[in-house]
Amino acid sequence: MVKVEAMPADEIDALLRRQTFGHLGCSYDDHPYVVPMHYAYDGQDLYFLTTEGTKTGFIAANPEVCFQVEEVIDASNWRSVMIVGRATKLTKSDELERAMQLI
Repeated sequence: MVKVEAMPADEIDALLRRQTFGHLGCSYDDHPYVVPMHYAYDGQDLYFLTTEGTKTGFIAANPEVCFQVEEVIDASNWRSVMIVGRATKLTKSDELERAMQLI
């Protein structure tokens, strides 16, 4: 059996900074939806660039999301982080510009 241990905050931060790809999980009306996404991380927030579609519809209806990022070396040497929070659409031009620079 694999033992799962809590990862210290500094290791979570380092993993999020190293990786740029993960899986966004949304839910609406009891229907889950998971989609692969590239992201940027600034040490506090995750940023995604997306077009309008299923995921934006789900998020508009229910902004509670999760995001999972993994780092896999081989079948017995891997790490994974799951983040839970609220997705917010950026609308202010300065926020959009900063996010685009990060992404």
